Amino acid sequence: MGIASQIVTILPYCAQILALAVPQILWLRIGLLVGFALELVYWLYVPAELEFIHIGGVFALLLVNLFQTVRLARTKNLSEWSEEERYLQSTAFRALPNETFKKLMEIAEWRTVNKGDTLINEHDEVNALMLIYDGTATVHLEHKPITYVRENSFIGEMSFLTGNPASATVKAASTMRIIVWKKDSLYELMAQESDIKTGLQTLFSYDLAEKLSKQNIRQPKEE
Repeated sequence: MGIASQIVTILPYCAQILALAVPQILWLRIGLLVGFALELVYWLYVPAELEFIHIGGVFALLLVNLFQTVRLARTKNLSEWSEEERYLQSTAFRALPNETFKKLMEIAEWRTVNKGDTLINEHDEVNALMLIYDGTATVHLEHKPITYVRENSFIGEMSFLTGNPASATVKAASTMRIIVWKKDSLYELMAQESDIKTGLQTLFSYDLAEKLSKQNIRQPKEE
């Protein structure tokens, strides 16, 4: 029983365990394919006396898969979510899978904004992405109000996507409750989770279409 045989025996399970441990679906598929291919080599060339490694590998796969299953089940259990999270998932984030939405909310910060406060200034760098949970904000271009945004609308999304300074000023027209994602934290999460970037781009497209539909709607009176 040589060292090469032991390595060939262990490798399939290492590949499959790593595949199950990562959250990205693509890497899960790739890892499982590699693991299954190596397992074929195991069955063709490895002696029967290494059967105990096979049993241990299957047991490790079972434990990792059980852990991931429980984690996913907890994420999808809406009863464990706050009322705000359930509302957001059914409205602004309805296009995102539950797990992706949960990851976003884990790095989010809730803030209360007073009437008259400025959320972003035209031409300034935007260091955060914001979403209005409750309240109304006015959008100003060259100090003139041009439109308004309400609940489930993003603020600063274009600067977040392009890295350019803010193209307009946004001010609170009423007391507001907003959700804030710091740009650095969100970029870090996007680098780790490719589905976050895709999901946000989808949400921004919906949000832009909604904002364009309001361009000709009369601005509400300030409260």
